Amino acid sequence: MTPTEDGTNPPASPPDVLADVAAATSLREGREGVAGIVRTVAAEGPLALRDLARLVRMPLPVVSAVRRELETRGLFERGQGVGLTDAGRSFVTEALGIVPKPAVPRDPEGPRPRRTPSRQADDADEGLDPLLVQLLPAMEAHVADGPAVDVTLDQAPCTAETALRRALAMHRAGALAGRRILLIGDDDSLSVAIGLVAGAVSAPPRRLVVLELDPARIAHLERGAARHGIAFEPIAHDLREPLPEALAGRFDVVATDPPYTLDGMALFVSRGIEALEAGPGLKLFLSFADLSPDDRLDLQQRLSDLGLAILRMRPSFNHYGGASILGSVGQFIELETTGRTRSATAGERFETPIYTGEVRPRLRAYRCTECGLVTPVGAGERFATVEALKAAGCPRCGGQVFERQRGGRPG
Repeated sequence: MTPTEDGTNPPASPPDVLADVAAATSLREGREGVAGIVRTVAAEGPLALRDLARLVRMPLPVVSAVRRELETRGLFERGQGVGLTDAGRSFVTEALGIVPKPAVPRDPEGPRPRRTPSRQADDADEGLDPLLVQLLPAMEAHVADGPAVDVTLDQAPCTAETALRRALAMHRAGALAGRRILLIGDDDSLSVAIGLVAGAVSAPPRRLVVLELDPARIAHLERGAARHGIAFEPIAHDLREPLPEALAGRFDVVATDPPYTLDGMALFVSRGIEALEAGPGLKLFLSFADLSPDDRLDLQQRLSDLGLAILRMRPSFNHYGGASILGSVGQFIELETTGRTRSATAGERFETPIYTGEVRPRLRAYRCTECGLVTPVGAGERFATVEALKAAGCPRCGGQVFERQRGGRPG
């Protein structure tokens, strides 16, 4: 220990109880595995040990060993099930940033009653949860207020219902309450959905940061956050540039809906890995197109090369408005870090094309209904999209109504 300038020793760092328990039990899931057990007991306890093991998806003997270590440290106690002590309740509030479920009054002559878990290990995806029905009007109003889509950035906002369902799925995975969350790109307004869901279930994140390139999207998110009292930090950033140093290793949850190319996906996920703390068991939620079996295997191989383990894949979970390139649906993948998780792009600028228009450029032609001029539209042309052409007007007459030309080459 290095003395301070006045010759005294600096105060020792507080012990990391979760890491100590993980080490004492040789838990392969690491510190985050212990945190998951503590979070589940805080939200659902007291629980029967078998219910706790089922909810955290770990073998019963493993959970039993962790429970004993937490009991030794005065955080867990046994009544009629696994529950938090008073010290444990203070710990989850101060160290994990979550408010535990109110303690069940205990008969001094008998054990504390055990609760039946209010959530299941796997949430049902059929229909809209009643909680979300109440939030849907506010989310729909926010989405309707959004800016025009920039197809050159592969923007295709998901529906309001999908954004809320993603946020609820993250909550059920223990990825909202007290978490430090980074959203990489947010044309889907997931930040607003998280704020609405977290407020409804009393599970506020400790920190919510959004990296977004489009200034119009940032302004849209800021309006929604202000309207609903949601605390979040928008940061304008192009993911092809290195991750801002101040964000590296500062998060324990990442979510992204990246460009529709495998290189774009790998870049966004790699930046997410850089932002996560080191260690296994941290959550990364990926939205991507539904794919053919061969393409899906390529996606899984890319994720495997990054050292990420797939915990759950939900085909056709995401619904998009007007995203014909995706078939208007896509999958929602829950990933976890492992001891082999590594970013492929740490500290480097990414030079490979990532957007669909760059990777698979398509040239289209539009005819002005006023003067008949045919204008090419696409990557490398004066107008990258028909929306840009309409905004500028016909180069010859300024008209703003166009018909797409089928077949042949633009003349």
